[in-house]
Amino acid sequence: MADRASVAIRISGSLCPDLLPGFCAALASDGAFTDWEGTAFDPDDLDTSVPLYLADHEVAWGRFEAIETFCVNHALVFARWAGGAPGAFGPERVVFDGTTVRRFSASDDDEILISAETVRGLGSYAAVLSHLAAAELEIPPFRIDGRS
Repeated sequence: MADRASVAIRISGSLCPDLLPGFCAALASDGAFTDWEGTAFDPDDLDTSVPLYLADHEVAWGRFEAIETFCVNHALVFARWAGGAPGAFGPERVVFDGTTVRRFSASDDDEILISAETVRGLGSYAAVLSHLAAAELEIPPFRIDGRS
């Protein structure tokens, strides 16, 4: 049985309407909802002024694998937070900026954590600030092309 954690993801970008069925299939595969209460994604209810927010409790390995793969394959920017599973993995934030996937240690409250070892490895205050900026990437609104 897989270790499980709560997961939330914010997605941005423009999705071609032809890709909507595949996107919805990824959401269904991962069991992602638009809130913690289990509201299913409905494209007709999409608020195009904000990123798409999806979440669920008890997600295997703390990853939305199908959603994240879909986003990477179609250059949809995202930031995903996952809580930890004691003895298996700690909380993390994963950010995809459209080209690169980066992982960051985080708290259970989705605050970025940085170890002394990482600080030493980065070597300068400017590099630490750059590291933190990458972790805190602003996620623009999500929309389906052709919908307002």
